[in-house]
Amino acid sequence: MFDIFIDLKYKGYWYFTQGIDWVAFPAYTILIPPINLMFINWYPFTGSFMKKVRYFLIWEFFLLSYEAAAMLPHPFGFFHYGWWSIWYSAFVNPILLTILIGYYKWISALEKKACV
Repeated sequence: MFDIFIDLKYKGYWYFTQGIDWVAFPAYTILIPPINLMFINWYPFTGSFMKKVRYFLIWEFFLLSYEAAAMLPHPFGFFHYGWWSIWYSAFVNPILLTILIGYYKWISALEKKACV
């Protein structure tokens, strides 16, 4: 949802071409959900605070590296900035990942409550 708002409403960044296009649809449906699942699957829920911080830093490095690689010139790059910059991503990514973990915990609690 965050990507769609920044792309379509605020024109901060976009995949392939600016605006609504079917070419960017796989980026939202095929690329992002598996990455979120990998992040949650390997998250150290029972680890120490430092282990969780280290995990976030590794993912931050991975996400920023991917973003920089996706911005390479054509034909390799498919990601483009409007007013957005990689520094915004460096700040926002940990917030979004924290929201993802919180959402996962909330859904897990609801499922546990429904099964009792």
